[in-house]
Amino acid sequence: MIGRTLGNRYEIIEKIGGGGMSNVYKAKCNVLNRFVAIKILRDELTQDSDFVNNFKQESLSAASLAHPNIVNIYDTGFEDDIYYIVMEYVKGETLKNYIKRKGSLSEKEAVKISRQVAEALKHAHSHNIVHRDIKPHNILLTEDGTAKVTDFGIARASTSSTINNTSNVIGSVHYFSPEQARGGYVDEKSDIYSLGIVMYEMVTGTLPFDADNHISVAMKQIQEKPVLPSKRVKNVKISKNYEDIIMKCLEKHQSFRFQNTDELLKKLDALNGNNNPVKDETEIIDSPTIEIPALNDLEENVINIDLIDENSDKAFKSFFSGNEEDENVEKSINNKKITIAAILSALVIAVIGGVFLFKSFLYVPEVPVPSLLGRSEEEAKKLIEDLGLVFKVSKREYSSEYDEGYVMEQSIDEGSKVKENYPIEVVISRGEKEIVVPNLIGKYAIEAGGILNNAGLSEGETTEENSDTYLAGQIIDQYPLPNTPARENDKVSYVVSIG
Repeated sequence: MIGRTLGNRYEIIEKIGGGGMSNVYKAKCNVLNRFVAIKILRDELTQDSDFVNNFKQESLSAASLAHPNIVNIYDTGFEDDIYYIVMEYVKGETLKNYIKRKGSLSEKEAVKISRQVAEALKHAHSHNIVHRDIKPHNILLTEDGTAKVTDFGIARASTSSTINNTSNVIGSVHYFSPEQARGGYVDEKSDIYSLGIVMYEMVTGTLPFDADNHISVAMKQIQEKPVLPSKRVKNVKISKNYEDIIMKCLEKHQSFRFQNTDELLKKLDALNGNNNPVKDETEIIDSPTIEIPALNDLEENVINIDLIDENSDKAFKSFFSGNEEDENVEKSINNKKITIAAILSALVIAVIGGVFLFKSFLYVPEVPVPSLLGRSEEEAKKLIEDLGLVFKVSKREYSSEYDEGYVMEQSIDEGSKVKENYPIEVVISRGEKEIVVPNLIGKYAIEAGGILNNAGLSEGETTEENSDTYLAGQIIDQYPLPNTPARENDKVSYVVSIG
């Protein structure tokens, strides 16, 4: 392929990348005298109509987008069984390679990249395009630090802003959303979830979910709550606010994530003290175009009285006659008919209204229960009450896993649906129990087990020694020493006198 010229203008220079669907080459456009990147569908896939369609979809999706944080599409073509897309050549590296090279990024740098990717997604979403494969491999970094989103190969355009693909799961398993793993509805909030994983990886250098095979990773995406970035890797420098943003992006249920990139951008801006409203890409039109029926159609609504038709005689006479008596009699009859019709209509409306009212009293909407584990008591309470549920603390217990004031158990599992005003009980952590090693010296060995058990400790190694000071069976020494701080279930060893 090196040295070949496509479309009589693009001279292939070198291979610069590749993936499961295509290879990417650096080329020179001999018409505009500039370097470009050319993505060429792999030879073995040119006979697969699904891959060809996906490849064409990328050019259609991305070509409609023009944004500084999206790689531009210049051209597309087909030549000698070669399908290719001509793109902007970005001199730099992928975010994935950048993370590998640095290990992890500072919060300041991660927020900057997060914001640029969110801006790119906002632009795509405003054109009803969902990327569906946001990952560091598809984010290019220029030499000046600008992030550019590429690879719209599995993106889809939808006027309803949602995509349903129940037969195939599309995306990269370590980065795709729970709904993608289930083959369910995918919308802009799915891209937000994937961006959350990218943010997690930038600050920790690791992925929130990993396993030996793709199926296991997909199941973790659906079922497991990610460990907080600050607890995943030691000495990670991350603010509570940025960590909260990442965890909100990674909510299992779409309704608990940021509902759009505007919300996400506002939170990211707030980290830098910028609370200015996010610029809206939609234009306000004070005189919108509307559709009205053609004037010819209005003729159907015009009452037509045929004066020649004998059946119209009474109507004609009634309209033009000066006979008030006939007119009054007819009016009286019509009034009675109208009154009866009105009464019957009122009864029907009352019955129907009563049925709906009765149903409305019986119907109580259901809401899905969110995951509260690892959330602060205040945050969990607000989240539950905002959903119309009742927050209740059943008890407070010591925990070595959860910090003081954080939820360690909840009565209803995440994802379960309950009626409004349903009580959700939680157990709040009291933090790690402060334990002090009791004094065993002088006590008889037979007592040691009970004393340690009451203190939340356990017996360690027991040895025996001669002693002139202590009677046989008494403890003459111990380790750790009395009044030493200890953790729950730590072992205490002691020495017993044999006289």
